[in-house]
Amino acid sequence: MDEPETKASSPTEIVIDVASVGMLKERTDGSICEAGDSRPEHAEASDIEKNQEKEKTSWLSRLRKHAPVEVDQDGSVIMSTRQLVTVFIGKALRNSDDIYRLSLALFLAALDGTIVATALPTIGSDFQAYQAASWVANGYILTFDTFQPLFSKISDIFGRKHTLLFTIAVFEIGSILCGASTSIIMLIVSRVIAGVGGAGVFSMVFITISDIVPLQKRGKFQGIISAVFALSSVFGPLIGGSFTDHVSWRWNFYINIPFGVAATFMIFIYLHLPKPTGSLMDKIKRVDYSGTCLVLVFGTLLLLGLNFGGETFPWKSAGVIAPLVIAVVALACLVYYESRRAVEPIIPPQLFRLRTCVATFICNWFFGMTFFSLVYYLPTYFQVVRGDDATTSGLRMIPMQIAIAIGSTLSGLTISKWGRFKPLVIAGTCLMTIGTGLTTMFDVNTSFGEVYGFGIILGFGVGSLFASTVIAVQSAAERKDMATATGLCNFFRIMGGAVGVAASATLLNNSLQQTLQSFLPPDLVDATIRSTTFVHQGLPQQYFGQVINAYMIALRDIYYMNLGCAGVAFIASCCLKHSSVKKRKAPKQTEREDPNQSAEQPADLEKATNV
Repeated sequence: MDEPETKASSPTEIVIDVASVGMLKERTDGSICEAGDSRPEHAEASDIEKNQEKEKTSWLSRLRKHAPVEVDQDGSVIMSTRQLVTVFIGKALRNSDDIYRLSLALFLAALDGTIVATALPTIGSDFQAYQAASWVANGYILTFDTFQPLFSKISDIFGRKHTLLFTIAVFEIGSILCGASTSIIMLIVSRVIAGVGGAGVFSMVFITISDIVPLQKRGKFQGIISAVFALSSVFGPLIGGSFTDHVSWRWNFYINIPFGVAATFMIFIYLHLPKPTGSLMDKIKRVDYSGTCLVLVFGTLLLLGLNFGGETFPWKSAGVIAPLVIAVVALACLVYYESRRAVEPIIPPQLFRLRTCVATFICNWFFGMTFFSLVYYLPTYFQVVRGDDATTSGLRMIPMQIAIAIGSTLSGLTISKWGRFKPLVIAGTCLMTIGTGLTTMFDVNTSFGEVYGFGIILGFGVGSLFASTVIAVQSAAERKDMATATGLCNFFRIMGGAVGVAASATLLNNSLQQTLQSFLPPDLVDATIRSTTFVHQGLPQQYFGQVINAYMIALRDIYYMNLGCAGVAFIASCCLKHSSVKKRKAPKQTEREDPNQSAEQPADLEKATNV
């Protein structure tokens, strides 16, 4: 092909940004070329520049296979418009493929949090341990939450891909042990192991997206991922019930094996991410062991105390008070150590000096309290007050969960298109507050059309918060803290959910105790509170109407608490700074910042977020 004709006048340049592809320019003769390297001749290339050069070589070699490529005198690559479009589409497709692979891993981790819900009665019966069976679910949630900040920071040191593959392996080992369990203790311990892996998978998916997708385009992909999380949460009980009824409850765990192997293979072969430099010993020395231990002690004892309270032990007993007090002490020690002593803290204190991050963490805490409480106690309304079985009550939740998936996807697309996240967070908390307020109107005679309509309003609000809150903290945090900020965002939401469920259980038990004791014989009070099936199958008929009314009063107390939590989340959302992901400028790199961490971020992130 002939060399392009050179114009006498100086060429004009129209800069087009493509993440991880490089800078392209359009000349006055209509040809497109890659901008030349502007570094001094003897300048040493940084890690980011080396990664860019490697990526350029990759896509250029693929391009040459399909069409001839011209090289200008300065080494710039001249491409036709058709070839330029090929590069753009190819990069977009690679990002999309990566999202699908990550979605499969996230689906497994999220599914495992709810798939055992309908299997717990059968598991308790098989092992003759009804009261301990609840810890099959609680054990997973405990480690799933407390290990979120740990893996977020670990991935900064050892790399995203290695951390993700390791956590998938831990999750798979835990799942195999769960399916092969021969006692309730073995099953609970195995679920704790699976929760550790699930925490890493969950946090790594959101963090890896921030590495492979520029901030201004990240919203739509975060929306898709959040929709996957919502759908896996609703289909978990349905899948678990089907396996339990028709095959065995053990297949609720064995089902993870083939999908986990497939996810591992695709991520190992096809997901390409930069590797942090440094020896293994140097990386091991960078881990904040003291901070890690304090985080685990705080999270574990707080959740243990909340789960023990009112269920295993009375709230005023030492079994509840002791772990809560130790958790508070561990939190105080954590704050002191991370702010004064830690060299590379697992929870960077500077995040809590950013208004948007603090407001988002508070919003996510009360968002979690509202959402998880409703997920747990709307089925109680369907099963006790309306007389549905477990499967039917799960089906009645589908309209809300579909609305969550749609709301999450739409909010992500809106952020990518518009660039603003604060209006989406405010709109989400507003709709969540309205939907939660409407649930306080539920009674025995509420039509299911109203129930579904209220749930859809609630679902759209909740869905818009999943993606928008993650984008909010990522836009406020510095690049070196982005992984930790993302992990903390998930940590506060899940921890708030655990507190919300515990508070709801306390409200339900206290209200039922006070109301039922006024008309039920003592031997029937405990059975009525402990078993929802007893209300419809074992309770004497003369007490049925009064018991239903007592449950409705108790559930309404929970819904009023949820309304207050949603209101606090709305107030917190109003405190976010007005910002745009399209106008974010990269912070200046300080001397303390590790240059290896920047290799985990998109090379052209700063340019892609400027207009």
